[in-house]
Amino acid sequence: MFKNYLKTAMRSFLKQKGYTIINILGLTVGIFSSLLILLWIQDEVNKDKFHENDATLYQVMRFMTVDGEVLTTSSIPKPLAETMEAEYPEVEHAELVSWEEEFLVQVDDQFTRENGRYVGDAFLEMMSYPLIVGSAESVLDDKYSIVISEDVAVKYFGNDWISNPEVIGTSMKVNNGDLHKITGVFKNTEPNSSIQFDMLLNIEVFIEQNQWVESWGNNGLRMITKLHDGEYDMEAFNARLLEEINSHDIGYDSRAFLQKYSERYLYSNYDDGVLTGGRIDYVKIFFLVAIFILVIASINFMNLATARSTMRAKEIGVRKVLGAQRRSLRAQFMIESVILTLFATILSVGLAHIMLPAFNGLTEKQIVIDLTSSSFWIFTLGIAVFTGLLSGSYPAFFLSSLKILSVIKGTLKHTRSATFFRKGLVVFQFALSILLIIGTLTVYRQINYIMTKNLGLDKENVFYTGIEGEMWDRYETFKNELLKIPEVKYVNRSSQNPISAGSDTFGVQWEGKDPEMRVLFNIFNTDYDWVETAGAELVDGRGYSIDFPNDTTSFIINQKSAEIMGMDDPVGQPLTVWGTEGTIVGVVKDFHMRSMYQAMDPLVVRFDPGNTWMNFIRIEGDVSTALSEVEKVYNQFNPGFPFDYEFVNDSYEADYKSEVVIGTLANYFSAMAIFISCLGLLGLASYTVNQRTKEIGIRKVLGASVPRLVFMLSKDFTLLIIVSFVLAAPVAYIYSAKWLDQFAFRVELGYLVFALAGIGALLTAALTVGFKSAQAAVANPAESLRDE
Repeated sequence: MFKNYLKTAMRSFLKQKGYTIINILGLTVGIFSSLLILLWIQDEVNKDKFHENDATLYQVMRFMTVDGEVLTTSSIPKPLAETMEAEYPEVEHAELVSWEEEFLVQVDDQFTRENGRYVGDAFLEMMSYPLIVGSAESVLDDKYSIVISEDVAVKYFGNDWISNPEVIGTSMKVNNGDLHKITGVFKNTEPNSSIQFDMLLNIEVFIEQNQWVESWGNNGLRMITKLHDGEYDMEAFNARLLEEINSHDIGYDSRAFLQKYSERYLYSNYDDGVLTGGRIDYVKIFFLVAIFILVIASINFMNLATARSTMRAKEIGVRKVLGAQRRSLRAQFMIESVILTLFATILSVGLAHIMLPAFNGLTEKQIVIDLTSSSFWIFTLGIAVFTGLLSGSYPAFFLSSLKILSVIKGTLKHTRSATFFRKGLVVFQFALSILLIIGTLTVYRQINYIMTKNLGLDKENVFYTGIEGEMWDRYETFKNELLKIPEVKYVNRSSQNPISAGSDTFGVQWEGKDPEMRVLFNIFNTDYDWVETAGAELVDGRGYSIDFPNDTTSFIINQKSAEIMGMDDPVGQPLTVWGTEGTIVGVVKDFHMRSMYQAMDPLVVRFDPGNTWMNFIRIEGDVSTALSEVEKVYNQFNPGFPFDYEFVNDSYEADYKSEVVIGTLANYFSAMAIFISCLGLLGLASYTVNQRTKEIGIRKVLGASVPRLVFMLSKDFTLLIIVSFVLAAPVAYIYSAKWLDQFAFRVELGYLVFALAGIGALLTAALTVGFKSAQAAVANPAESLRDE
């Protein structure tokens, strides 16, 4: 029986080649797009799931109440780790982890820069980062130990490093300071790890260099904890942990809690202490996009199959007369659908395999299609079967229900319900496409707004390097040499990238401040010429200048700070920062120091050159010449040190890389959805034209013009697109507005987006249908009337 079904299917495909090609093309593009999306989703949801201790690994988080608003952060006071290990029986390990740092590493005369972290000594016991050499239980026991990746081992010891007995025990100088002995080598971190690093150092070194972390009131480290296996009262544990920091009387409300470590990557957004989502929102959105695209491709198949039912009516009638049951006819049409879908799936897998490198480059992932993996084929066949059954469902039931008498007499006509259903599918299909267009335009406009918005300072033509080596002791000479370069206008050292602030404090006092008021201020340490180098706009007072050499108790604030302090004329007013009494000497215009997701922050700038570690250089003129000359001076002061730099503008764009990628993906997949929808329209237009060939010929003979005929054939489809827009616009408005609400600074969701989406969809559909209609309208009427 199956062999007979297969033969009949192949005959039908070959007999109607045009429709078969349209169906295969639509299904191939749909499955290909959905396959890429689902591979991306799979990579996202599997992030950090590889740790063997996943069930008992938690990130320690913190709620911090500031001026009535609850802020959520992963920054933890260092003493909490010691307390949890000593006093919480449920805790096996509580390990501190620093933020990612770029270390300058030296072995003999060879220098490289490597990304790494300071971690607790049990970090590799908790986490599944396999060691090639060394024991996870002991490699970080020594304060001055260092564990490196296999890539770093290859850089310093060659490809055959593993057979070199001198690797373990070799000393590496880190940041031109202490020597650290290599105690282990780990496999390169996998792409499915949310944290990437090339080396690990003992956290005790960091603590020794940063004594401020010893206070319960200071935060800056991250903490990952592993609980003991077994059952315990988690409710009581969490209740105690929540109040642990507050019990040490730090002066403000700070409550710790646990979040599952493997969930942190996807669920990272909190609003006033309530978890509101994170990257999981994009995962959900793109999962819906994948489903939408598959549904749009399936609708093409349904529409074309039901529209062409008259062409197969006699076949159905004859089969019924010969005793075919409805279930066997349903099976026939379902098998035809599944065969086409399976063929399209094979083409999709091949296309995905070809396009995957480009897709990985766009998304900065390392997704691999393993054609030998049974799970991949089960996953792919699942998509194929879902699409095939969805595509063939309605045609199978509709065609198998045709009446024998009507078929044999040749009086078969589509019922109003069948015609209405087919039009409904077109409306639904284009409604989904318009929904995607509006969403894509919204994302594009917001990203463009972020990238082009005036931040309140001039971020162009400014780059920064680290302060290291001899530069520490000879900075003024180094700066003067740089200023001799014609293209270099200003040079300044600072503790922060002005558009990516990461240091804040409650330690700011002013006259008249409410003792109960808790305000978190961003704080910069800097040197002379900060205002000019950063490109900030001075609205009152002055900046730091060599003309005022005794500025150690002078402060610069921004307008937001002045507003919070209630100062109409802040210049000259007293201010106390971290116990140092001083005076406000300047006010700068507010500028964005953090993400566009956040409101404008208050700022205090201190003159403290000794606590700076970044060197900023503003240039004018030819960029390549300036970089070349700066590199010469840099090498003169730091021979052997690599000259690495980054432009402030590039670092700003990197902060929004995720949004840019999401926007680009949305563009591509929306285009795919429109393309598939237009294929369906082309097929339906072809069918409509074929059905009305004689009518078109008669009308032409009676004097109808080509434009009139094109309008007649296109108006029904145009009406369907208008209905699609009316249905899609309210839904698109609700979800686009919800997405924009997460940004403190955002574009307005105006009518222009909806107008562009509606007009774009209408024009695309009109061109698609109009092309086929015009083709029929200009044909010789004699050909169409010669049918019999």
